[in-house]
Amino acid sequence: MSPRKIALTGAAVVVLLVAASIALLNWLDSPMLPAALRSNGPAAANAPVAAAPEGLATSPALPNVAAEPPPIITAPDIRARPSAAASVPWDLVPVASRLGDLGPGLAAPVNTALKAARATIESCFEEDRQLRARRPAPVYDPDNMPTGPAVLVLQLESRGGALDVVEAQVESLGTSTRELAECACQVLRGWPIPAPAATAGRRYRLKYSLL
Repeated sequence: MSPRKIALTGAAVVVLLVAASIALLNWLDSPMLPAALRSNGPAAANAPVAAAPEGLATSPALPNVAAEPPPIITAPDIRARPSAAASVPWDLVPVASRLGDLGPGLAAPVNTALKAARATIESCFEEDRQLRARRPAPVYDPDNMPTGPAVLVLQLESRGGALDVVEAQVESLGTSTRELAECACQVLRGWPIPAPAATAGRRYRLKYSLL
């Protein structure tokens, strides 16, 4: 290549560089360019953010604290014992289905007293066996066959250190005879139950099965 051509080529390159620089400057001042890059170029993007106008509060940054799990609350045993004040009518006194419902202070002495009463009720069972031997076997409806022995409801009233069976009533006969159930009620009426934990002025009703 001749020296003339080399000089011309070099001049053309310089012209192109100058034109490119002018074009770049014009683009930086263009209104289509984001304000962060216009005028001040890339340095403007790192400028501090302007404070919020007066009256517009900014939310403070909250510390990254893990939320504590809610405490575990165990419900206490609040099951009420089936009893009522002595002034409550008997038909409104709750019925205990088992001895344990009376509570640890009464269940054991009531059980002991009813076992003693059962020995006396044995005479009722003996009379019932003799009565059944003289009677024909009862005929039951196949669709309504009774199951289990008679169930009585005992009405217990407390006094200081004891309970008394003030009444015994037949709730259901089951396979027992009316005579057996009535005889057992007669024995149980007035039966005393020593119970040191008993306080005066309470009424209880208890189911009692004639096993």
